[in-house]
Amino acid sequence: MNLSRDLCINMNNHQNAIFHQLDNFIKHSHSFAMTIFHKITKSAKLVILLIIPTYAKVSSKWLMLVLIFAMGNTHAVLEVTVIKKDENAFPIAISPFKLIGNKSQDKDISKIIHDNLERSGRFDALIPAAVVDKIDAKYWKEKNIEALVTGSIVQESDDIYRLSVNLFDVYSHTQLFTRSTRVHASGFRKIAHQLSDYIYEALLGENGSFNTLLTYITVKENAKGVKQYSLNISDSDAMNAKSRIRLDSPILSPAWSPEHKYKNKKIAYVSFQNGRSEVFIWYPFLRKKIEKLPRFDGIASSPSWHPNGKSLVLTLSRKGNKDIYSYDLTNKKLTRLTLHKDIDTEASYSPDGKSLVFTSNRSGQAQIYIKNLENGHINRASFTGRYNANAVFSPDGKHLALVHRVDNDYRIAMLNIESKELSMMSNGTLDDSPYFSPNGDMIIFSSHRGGKGLLSVVSVEGNRSYELSAYDAEVRAPNWSSSLEN
Repeated sequence: MNLSRDLCINMNNHQNAIFHQLDNFIKHSHSFAMTIFHKITKSAKLVILLIIPTYAKVSSKWLMLVLIFAMGNTHAVLEVTVIKKDENAFPIAISPFKLIGNKSQDKDISKIIHDNLERSGRFDALIPAAVVDKIDAKYWKEKNIEALVTGSIVQESDDIYRLSVNLFDVYSHTQLFTRSTRVHASGFRKIAHQLSDYIYEALLGENGSFNTLLTYITVKENAKGVKQYSLNISDSDAMNAKSRIRLDSPILSPAWSPEHKYKNKKIAYVSFQNGRSEVFIWYPFLRKKIEKLPRFDGIASSPSWHPNGKSLVLTLSRKGNKDIYSYDLTNKKLTRLTLHKDIDTEASYSPDGKSLVFTSNRSGQAQIYIKNLENGHINRASFTGRYNANAVFSPDGKHLALVHRVDNDYRIAMLNIESKELSMMSNGTLDDSPYFSPNGDMIIFSSHRGGKGLLSVVSVEGNRSYELSAYDAEVRAPNWSSSLEN
């Protein structure tokens, strides 16, 4: 069956030229939208079935194209139906970058981009064996590659390089973007993450999550058998890791503030450095003294930021009972958010700040609850299994990532808030502390295998799992920053 001919009804003869493009779109939807709308005439009546591969989420930009067309062609009738098509991830090739000058300065930019795109679960990426100097679209079509990245690195001085990159659409024979920038030798990894985001957005119409940061805790015994706690910061792929705060007393629950500007970012965390649990706020990119929140009665734990960055939610054991409070950093006001005889802990906000998810044993076992902060209603969210804890909202507010116990193993799961469907995302035995990437594509978590602590990540689509880094130490409480602006 020729699907495009069955779908296009009452077409004039001069419109037959779009049939081929409809067929092509069914296979290669990412390059279709701009072309097809350009060729519809004012007298056209067109019924289109858009079959969108799973890697191409429906973009608001596409809907805007429909509106623009309708407004500019008042005599035309356009009906569009969008259906998801179950296909593999977006096939893309990233050529090794051509090196001009000191060839020892190969920074593996193509590999960083490749690994980033693969890890998202939205791409099926490969690196050709040799530099692609000339683009042969027919060759790449035969390889079922839909987009190609090429680039060059030119040494301009001892530590300064000119980096150029091109993104080519194989099926439409168009250059989607060309970028050129000067970069210091120390900035290759950062620029590779930025380029990954540009490519991701150009092909999928959504923001990437590669130019971001991780924070996490490592715990290791020294030669004297004393545990050493380190608060670490790394790139989104766990590379370029630096241990920034080291203590002999426990560090817990680091959480990035929501600001996007690099210098404004803060980390809230819990420390026992003064002999009791206290909440601190650290400015890792400013020469500014670490701030300590007031000493509250009892134990303070699990700080998490409000989306506006102006307050924290945390657990306090005032009067011996663990409940959840918010603390306004401007007016220093403490507000109680839960009041129950059982334990309420591990709270975090929804993306819009209107709800709060937390762990409670008020049902007799650890389960997940959501509080509506506008009407005060609290509803249980998890019903599968006898243990669910440490939940966080996805960026779209529709899912929760959480720790779910299977027999005696602790694994990462994702819960659909509306349907209550629980999907397993990991298969370890001691997986903990899940946290979504800023765009919701990935979940980072801590795990343990073969005596080593691991930072692991799993893609939400495709369920691809990767071990980012292994340590001869415990790894705890990873947290993912928002996307960065310079």
